[in-house]
Amino acid sequence: MRVLGVDSGGTFTDVVAPGPGGLVTAKVPSTPDDPGRAVLDGLARVGGAAAGGRVHHGTTVATNTVLTRTGARVGLVTSRGFADLLHVGRGHRLDLFALAPARTAPLVARDDVVELDARGGPRGDGRRAPPAAALAGAVRRLRARGVEAVAVVLLHATTDGALEDRVAAACRALGVPVAVSHRVSADGREVERAETTVLDAYVAPRLASYVARLAAALPPGALSIARSDGTRMTAAETVASPVRTLLSGPAAGVAAVHALARRLGVARALGFDVGGTSTDVAWVEGPALSVTTDRTLDGFAMSVPSLDVHSVGAGGGSVVRLDAGGALVVGPASAGAVPGPACYGRGGPATLTDALLLLGRVPAALADGAVALDLGAARRALAPLARRAGLSLRALCEGAVRVAEASTARAVRTASAAAGRDPRGASLVAFGGAGGCLAAAVASHLGLAEVVVPWSPGTFAAQGARIAPRGVDRSEAVVAHGEAALAARARALAAQARAALEDGGERAASVHVEVDARYEGQGTELAVRHGPRWRAAFHAAHGLRRGFLDEGRAVEAVRLRARALSTGGALEAGADAEAARRGATLRPAARVAGLAGAVAHHRREELPVGVELRGPACVVEATGTTFVPVGAVLVRARDGTLRLRGRTS
Repeated sequence: MRVLGVDSGGTFTDVVAPGPGGLVTAKVPSTPDDPGRAVLDGLARVGGAAAGGRVHHGTTVATNTVLTRTGARVGLVTSRGFADLLHVGRGHRLDLFALAPARTAPLVARDDVVELDARGGPRGDGRRAPPAAALAGAVRRLRARGVEAVAVVLLHATTDGALEDRVAAACRALGVPVAVSHRVSADGREVERAETTVLDAYVAPRLASYVARLAAALPPGALSIARSDGTRMTAAETVASPVRTLLSGPAAGVAAVHALARRLGVARALGFDVGGTSTDVAWVEGPALSVTTDRTLDGFAMSVPSLDVHSVGAGGGSVVRLDAGGALVVGPASAGAVPGPACYGRGGPATLTDALLLLGRVPAALADGAVALDLGAARRALAPLARRAGLSLRALCEGAVRVAEASTARAVRTASAAAGRDPRGASLVAFGGAGGCLAAAVASHLGLAEVVVPWSPGTFAAQGARIAPRGVDRSEAVVAHGEAALAARARALAAQARAALEDGGERAASVHVEVDARYEGQGTELAVRHGPRWRAAFHAAHGLRRGFLDEGRAVEAVRLRARALSTGGALEAGADAEAARRGATLRPAARVAGLAGAVAHHRREELPVGVELRGPACVVEATGTTFVPVGAVLVRARDGTLRLRGRTS
């Protein structure tokens, strides 16, 4: 069975597919107006998807829908007295130093909220069902408001979902997607569950339309979508639960890092994905990826299983500018795929890519020659900024790169701290088109052991999507706290998850149950593997992640979650990753006269194994560039990866 991987980013869309001598790749400009057009273009360049084959796709459609506020008009049906739930929120102050803090506006207009005299009880009792007339009136009001999707969020629905199902059944008469909170998230906290359910409804129409169009253009049953937890799901499951794709693209990259780290025997790794628009960082350690339900997207709770990925708006296409005080800023605004950086020759703004080009740190064309870079356009875009800043053009370009390095280093530090880890001594797995351009300095700033650059770093996330296993999970809130009852529910959920996976035609390679637990009185939880000693595991995890533990304090289970996984694919490489012969002469393919001096450019496939390449130099390949600064040493390892070590400042 031929399996292809796709990663659709803000600037480029990447495709990997098996070929005669290993994987083959395609990198094409993304098409923001219709991302599927670039996907189909990329697939065509690698031979297309044959009947009986599979296309595993990491997508940013749902993410961009939220970030650009282009989702559906959502109507919210909630319990009486909770109409202002989303507007009041938790009262968390995200910026402690803001004199006039502002909250992110909810995705539901206040006039599109409908209250019903309906609610469950905290222990599954005390149900209050809505009168039929009131329910019919709610549907009429939503129709009059012209809503395009509906979110149903009733009080205590995680312990009694029957009322929500009844309300949802009535709302389906509107002919729009309906998200039901207890089916979207088993989070008993009303705000988090409501925001997650609204996110699900908000992205549903656009994602469903995208998936339908793409699936129709592919062989029947071929399409799978990467989920935020590093697994994948079918097209039908995606339409049923679109909120699960909000970190689809970044999660696929983390899955690839995990597979590479295990293959290389790297115990502690940091995924460092620098694309055209943003940088995504995640801590990777141990035999399985760490999943959390406690994260946000653009200020909204996303209480579904996700990898703990930390993002900053710094990528190759990030706009370089001066702020009101004259300080140099890189990002978060991006030139995107259209018009792209100034050097693309399409009238785009000055970006980090333009600065790297003038410094001689990227080649004259990207994407294996598909995108020619205009040195003069880059100079014309950056020169006015340099004059305004009172800097030479070289100083401005070097400053822009240092700002980007500092921003991405902060993301690496944050990802390490969130995992309760000291990054020193870990390996930085750098990928994305621009990952290798910044990795050396980031590793130096944080005291990392080495930089590892995989084969075809610009398509590494697509490789992760290709090998991701299918995942199915079943979760529920915990009502009975007795150990016997907890164990019985864990077994039941595991059986449900296994059956759901195998009903889809795939065999369950593993099934395990996690328990979301907390100290009594806490407001947030940690997930640990359920078993006879799950409380001891929670104490240990709390000490690692939160910095303290109290073994004498009561621990309560909040949720159970069973996860069934199929067998994932094996990480492969292309024919050009095969070890080159030893003893070959190290000759640069070109010497580029950058603003800071000449930089030797070497083709990756021509690097001899074991020969030390000292900076300043660049290693160039079809999908990315790795910069070796003065004082650093790069070696092509026998396994096909590039290893960069030494003093990298």
